[in-house]
Amino acid sequence: MADIKHTIEEAGHKVAEKASEAGHAVADKARELGHKAGEAAAQTRDWAKEKAHEAGNKIEEAGDAAKRKIDRASDE
Repeated sequence: MADIKHTIEEAGHKVAEKASEAGHAVADKARELGHKAGEAAAQTRDWAKEKAHEAGNKIEEAGDAAKRKIDRASDE
């Protein structure tokens, strides 16, 4: 009977150890995915900033061109 109890205890420890290993693996993968998501968000943010800056430059250029046309028209 003691042998059966010991075998059951050992099996229980092995199951607990495997569950702990699986838990750590899941946590590591979640951490890795979190880092990847953070990197993707940063890249998206940088892209959006760049596009907003480009759009601002184009708007400024269009405004300058319109001002030049108005100035030329008023000179004529």
